[in-house]
Amino acid sequence: MRLYIYDRALHPELFEIHHERRISADHYQATIWVTKCSHVIGFFRDDAAMLEVTANDTGILPQRGMVADMPLRGEHEFQHNQPDAISYMMNFQVEKMSAAVFSATHADIAAQRRKRGIYVPFDPSSSEQLNPFSYISYVARSHELQVFTYHAIPESFAFIRTQSVFELA
Repeated sequence: MRLYIYDRALHPELFEIHHERRISADHYQATIWVTKCSHVIGFFRDDAAMLEVTANDTGILPQRGMVADMPLRGEHEFQHNQPDAISYMMNFQVEKMSAAVFSATHADIAAQRRKRGIYVPFDPSSSEQLNPFSYISYVARSHELQVFTYHAIPESFAFIRTQSVFELA
């Protein structure tokens, strides 16, 4: 898996979208797409755009407009600013766990879905496995969007977590 940052919109046909959420604020528009245990977050202000994409390293994503390309391993922080448009910062963490800790964390995060956010479960690869899922929680304010994502990867007892802030510059 990789994390890509773009300073332009990408066509939805590049992704298998399982859930879409649109957010409208006074000064920006945003979209959140849940793809197969990954996501696309788009933040748009007038003609400016900033996208965060987590995806398998398939090679189908365009190079044009790509600001960053990072493997999803360990922990990482990143910031990018478009003067007079959008400021973006994020951090991600890939956390591998024991089976018992993964199971407890899986249950805790799945229970949060009842409170708020977007929860999309996927079919497990075996009948003995917990289901993979994507859970995305966000806070939309008048000049910023904060997004927290959790992608459960049961076959490796791992969670991919991102925290992102898109702000009007």
